[in-house]
Amino acid sequence: MATITLLPNAAVDRICHDEQMVIWSGDVVGALGLGEFLRDDLSYEDIADLHEVVKRELRSVIKMALSHPEARTVYSLPKTLTPSPLPQQP
Repeated sequence: MATITLLPNAAVDRICHDEQMVIWSGDVVGALGLGEFLRDDLSYEDIADLHEVVKRELRSVIKMALSHPEARTVYSLPKTLTPSPLPQQP
């Protein structure tokens, strides 16, 4: 059997592109706000900084998860991946 493994850095770059990180950080910050875990007096700059910290930490967590040995082994394939012969036409 051959084992297929993920390349964590490439996977993180593909998953954690800026548009996706903005969505996820917005979800996290929104949930914190709804749970009243954020101060009412946060400035615009504070909120922007908070989003950057959340994006950085999400990326770090995703990278660690994809680097974990259990996550790197996706599945195994037979060593020979030869296609089956096509049926003969009459």
